[in-house]
Amino acid sequence: MQASVDTKMTRRSFLGLFGASAVTLGLGLVGCGSSTSGKGGAATKGDEGSSSAAKLDELTMVWLPNESSSEFDAGREEFGKVLEKYAGVPVKLMTTTDYNVAIEAIASGKAQLANMGAEGFIQAQKKNSKVLPLVTTSDTDGKLDGAKYFSRICVPEDQMDSYKDSSDSTGYSIKNIKGKRMSFVSPTSTSGFKVPTNAIMKAFPDDVKSSDELSKPGFFSQVLFGNSHPGSAVNLLQGDADVAAFDDVDVDMYLDVPEGDRDKVNAAGAVYKVKDGAAQPFDRVQGKSFGIIQSTPVLNGPIAVNTEKVPQEIIDKLVKGLTSKETSDDELLFAPEDKEDSGAVWSKGDTAGFIKVEDDWYDPIRKLDE
Repeated sequence: MQASVDTKMTRRSFLGLFGASAVTLGLGLVGCGSSTSGKGGAATKGDEGSSSAAKLDELTMVWLPNESSSEFDAGREEFGKVLEKYAGVPVKLMTTTDYNVAIEAIASGKAQLANMGAEGFIQAQKKNSKVLPLVTTSDTDGKLDGAKYFSRICVPEDQMDSYKDSSDSTGYSIKNIKGKRMSFVSPTSTSGFKVPTNAIMKAFPDDVKSSDELSKPGFFSQVLFGNSHPGSAVNLLQGDADVAAFDDVDVDMYLDVPEGDRDKVNAAGAVYKVKDGAAQPFDRVQGKSFGIIQSTPVLNGPIAVNTEKVPQEIIDKLVKGLTSKETSDDELLFAPEDKEDSGAVWSKGDTAGFIKVEDDWYDPIRKLDE
């Protein structure tokens, strides 16, 4: 397996929503068991998407900025070896510092596989309908029912009282964020932009009509983009932003996480502190704390494939191999909870491994664009 084909490197991202049939807190639960799209997953045999694909001599796998950090070198390299084993062709790994680079790479065919968030995947598919989901990460029971992660809106711990709201069932609200300095991840991030901006639009229906309005000053006094989930969190913790959106799976390895199950520790009111000795970029905000004022479950994103470039035979082999027990037991891919600093990209605390997913599973995220 060859080394990275992109010398740019930063951080990490992947995943979610509440199971196969829910979408965003504040937007209501949206069923997605039956779809009007009629689209299948990339592994459907006979899918015309890959019928015209030329013989493939090499695969390129592109990673989002969050997983492009050097701390995930071991996990990325192992995943490349696993892809080589099942695809039967050499694999190159492409790292990025920009979500749009990854989206363009998979849509154009410069990369044939991509580790995507749900919104990034949908944006890539809008550019090229032949981009389809291959697999996603399951819940800890190996199913899609709880295949989720969390989109958070957070503030410094010492500012949390300003957002307390006894009329809200969570005890907190985002009613006081107007006029603040806001940090998002990227305009193409699911949990770092799309989900939180939809929540803000619901909370302020008379002030905001589209997510585009929230990407620039107006409703907020200033808008920053961290270009990764850690980057957005650091914008908050170092005082450049008053409020920030980022997810749990891409930052919690740097933090002292409260005790409790995953839903509880991601609920409004939970407080997190940066670990002593935390790696970059959290090394400059060690000891700083933030609290959650709103949290929304999100659908796990896919490993996407450009079916225009990858023959169906290889797609079938990849699905079979990636969803195998051998792959899910690979600790360099899925770190046990006591080895989460091993360089693995995914954690057994969040998932049991990969599971096949159909394209219409992402319809609830598509509805956020409507």
